[in-house]
Amino acid sequence: MSKNKSYLLIFSAILAVIILAAGCMFRSLPPVEIYNIEPVWNQGNPAYTAKQESLILQLAIVRGAEAFTTTEILYTDRLNSQNSYAYSRWRDPPVRSMQIMLEAALGQSGLFRAVLPPTSVSRVDLLLESTLLDFSHHIREDKAAEGVVRMRFHLVNNTSKRVIAGQELVARKEAASSDARGATAALNQAAVQVADDLVAWLAELGELQEQL
Repeated sequence: MSKNKSYLLIFSAILAVIILAAGCMFRSLPPVEIYNIEPVWNQGNPAYTAKQESLILQLAIVRGAEAFTTTEILYTDRLNSQNSYAYSRWRDPPVRSMQIMLEAALGQSGLFRAVLPPTSVSRVDLLLESTLLDFSHHIREDKAAEGVVRMRFHLVNNTSKRVIAGQELVARKEAASSDARGATAALNQAAVQVADDLVAWLAELGELQEQL
């Protein structure tokens, strides 16, 4: 047998082994589970009964670190360490999910005549800027875990561009388990809590028209 044929047979055998191993590897991978952040809120919150309906509010695009612009479900298990759950993803990035959550909650609050999305070109009275600071599963040393959502807000007079007020809101909800399923359930609750707290904060500002 010629040397070239020997090399060809060896190469073919190696390639076959690689293809077989790759096939086994891909067949053993579990399917990716997709989770949602549901835009619901606490209708029992007294702030949702407040009726102002005189001003138009626009939501700016929710900003956040690059980690919160992906669909990875993040967790931290020690100081300054952040990882993501394998084979589990959000349907939408957290910045997008919180955009929808806040718009839904504020639209139902009765505080404003209209709540407009970032893409609107209509004239508005107020602009709400927000930054997503945390949206992750925190696992403590004792293995207890909680979902944490933390956001910073600034309410701006859209005509004068003056900041009327600022607030940082954080919600922590205990997780039933230290895995993706526990993380997503706790983070859903924390996201709703932040939306509720935002409505309550804006309601506490009183007659916003006086500050324009």
